[in-house]
Amino acid sequence: MHLIRRPPSAPPLLDIVGEGEGLRTEFKRKVHSPTKIAKPIAAFANTCGGIMLIGIDDDGRIVGIQSEKEALEIVHEAIRRHIDPVPDVEAYVEMHRKRMVLAVVVPESPHKPHFHLSTSLDSHTCRPCTARKIYFREGSSSRAMGEEDAALMMRNAACR
Repeated sequence: MHLIRRPPSAPPLLDIVGEGEGLRTEFKRKVHSPTKIAKPIAAFANTCGGIMLIGIDDDGRIVGIQSEKEALEIVHEAIRRHIDPVPDVEAYVEMHRKRMVLAVVVPESPHKPHFHLSTSLDSHTCRPCTARKIYFREGSSSRAMGEEDAALMMRNAACR
């Protein structure tokens, strides 16, 4: 993940927020779980790209984040430990009325599919196991892909 200056071509924060959540936009009030943050990032990479704004309520209120460093660390951990292969991601900070918003920009990936990795206990062996799911964007949601759709995506990715 690369921390960059706000690109001159980036739309103004209020324009993005005004459009609401959708296929290419996700709002997060705060980040506390790398595995939850990884889902929309993987979904954006697997679909048509997008931007996650951290410090924005679901209703579009700008609440801001307390610590840029802490938010970046959680996003970095999400990308590094919970997505395979690791997608290209850039981030920049926006200020609005003394409130800090972290913009996480995820382009559509040429290296699809990106798997979301989560660890849980196997119910039979009581040992940790890693679940690998493929997420994609559908409207304003990140949804897990069925096996048939995932197989089709993998075949298409192998042909590139």
